[in-house]
Amino acid sequence: MALLAALPGCRRSPLPEEASADRDMAAGARIFQRKCASCHNTNGDGRTILAGHFPYANLIDGRWRSDGSAAAIERQIRRGKDPMPKFEGKLTDEEIRQTVAYVLALSKSASAPDARRAASPP
Repeated sequence: MALLAALPGCRRSPLPEEASADRDMAAGARIFQRKCASCHNTNGDGRTILAGHFPYANLIDGRWRSDGSAAAIERQIRRGKDPMPKFEGKLTDEEIRQTVAYVLALSKSASAPDARRAASPP
């Protein structure tokens, strides 16, 4: 009987939303490095031998093939569009969602005023 009374105390409380978002971002970063960086570069600037001449390979310049929304980025990842391959069936829905979150954060951090100032030559 005492064992049953102690069990509720052993339950883990739900993780805060922030911790969940951090985990998703970390997972998205790992997926991006594994599946996307060969074309989009590790920092998202698209300056690679494979895709350097494609204008939409750069994910941090604010120029998107579509409107740059999460839904549009998800569609692009799922369906692909020449020259980008489709990742539906290669990545799970969760992995696609995590990658979208990472791409959005990557593009937002690059467009922040401090990031632009740090990237420009003195």
